[in-house]
Parts: sequence; structure tokens; C-alpha cells
Amino acid sequence: MTIGCNKSHTLHTFGNNSDGTSQIGFESKKLPVLSKINLQTLLLGKNKLEVQELLGPPEGKSLDGGNGYLWDYRRPIYDDTTQKIYDWSLVSFKFIGGLCANINIRLENAPTFILSDSSQNNSAE
Repeated sequence: MTIGCNKSHTLHTFGNNSDGTSQIGFESKKLPVLSKINLQTLLLGKNKLEVQELLGPPEGKSLDGGNGYLWDYRRPIYDDTTQKIYDWSLVSFKFIGGLCANINIRLENAPTFILSDSSQNNSAE
């Protein structure tokens, strides 16, 4: 089953510090760009194994508070309405009775950070 475009998208990290510790950033992954409409139509009614086979293990799992389970993914999503790729969209699957009963897609781009120059901060002290 193919549900995405033939594109891939990379989320970048900020790198490592000289002391070997990682800086805050996004994990670098080659992720396919998925179509919002295809996700919503083709994965509805699928079981957890089928969703995991396509998207991999979820980044978040939780109970719905009712009788279902929620799986969350961050993926690049192509929106047919705006014809834009949103590179950090939240895709939430709700499973009831082992099958996907609802798919919620919140279109988002990755947050941006303003990194200050540490030499300017040191000279001001």
C-alpha cells in the first residue's frame, strides 16, 4: 500500500557540543512525505500492526480516557488543500477494539529557535 509522495524529508539536528553532549534539536530522519487525504482514507479501519508496518513505532502511546488507545507520530504531511508540506505535523490514531477508528492530523511546521551568540552574552557580563 502506497500512501505518500515519492519525496523524502529530513529533520535536522543542531549537532553535538565539544564536550560530547547533544544540543537540543530534532532527530535527523529520512521520512517520506505523506498525503493527508491518503492517510485519512486508507488507514481508517486498519489494525495496529498495519499502521506500525507503514509508519514504524509511534513516538507516543496513551489511553484515550475511554475505551481506546492513542498513538502519536510526528511526520511531514502534504496538505492537498493548501498544496504545502508541513514538516512537523502531529498525526494521532485512535484505536478502538484494535482497529483505527479516528485519525486526527494537526498540520504544523517545526518550531524555530533563536540561538544567541555566546560571545556577546559573555562580553555583556
